[in-house]
Amino acid sequence: MVKYILNLLEKIPYRTSFGLSISDKLKVMYYQYIGQHNDSCLCGGIVRTIYHRIGNDVGWETSCDECQFIADED
Repeated sequence: MVKYILNLLEKIPYRTSFGLSISDKLKVMYYQYIGQHNDSCLCGGIVRTIYHRIGNDVGWETSCDECQFIADED
């Protein structure tokens, strides 16, 4: 049911100044307040942090494995 609602919210033509849809904004808020403690996404997927090393620099990306939403990155 949650995936269906997120899909409907994705179709609304509203975007924030960063280009996020309403469903993306809900995913960010869910991850910041609830999902960070149990590594879960609003869609039901698992949020994982992947580290990338390029030369001496280290970058990381926190994203959902099911909906591919990037919650945070550096």
